[in-house]
This record gives sequence, C-alpha cells and structure tokens, in this order.
Amino acid sequence: MSYEAFDHLEVRCPQLGGEVSFGYCRKLGEGMPCPKALDCWYFKFPVEKYFRLVLEEATFERIFLAPPVSRVERLLNTVSEAQERLKDQS
Repeated sequence: MSYEAFDHLEVRCPQLGGEVSFGYCRKLGEGMPCPKALDCWYFKFPVEKYFRLVLEEATFERIFLAPPVSRVERLLNTVSEAQERLKDQS
C-alpha cells in the first residue's frame, strides 16, 4: 500500500468547517498528522491501522494518545511566550 493511498478521500473538518482531503490531515503540522484524524476518518477506512503502519509507535502515541491541551493551557502558554519575547527585545 502506498503511503498516499487514501489522500484523495475527503470529509468535513470540524475545525475548519469545510471539506478537506486525507492528504491534508495526514501532514498537517510539520509533516505530522492532525491529532483529530482518528476521530474524523474512522468511518471512511481503518485509519488507526494505517497510522500504526506508517508511523513509529512513539510518534503514534505522542500524536494520538497524549492528553489534549486545554484552551486555558494554550492561552497561558501564548501569554508566557509573548512575555519571553518582550523580555528578549528589551
């Protein structure tokens, strides 16, 4: 099976609000899959099996099994990063 075998399939992305291809989800962030890909694609093909075949186990676990970061945590991280940038500019 080709790594790109399912890239042509499309579903509605709950984050973007429109149709996206599996190829988009497969390499969304820095070439890594979208963490929500298992939820969005399970009804189209055996997506978990696919990713277990093409990703190393540690990568699979980091992307799909890590607890999600809450909105509050993301906001606090963004504020902290902005404060660090301001310190660096001074």
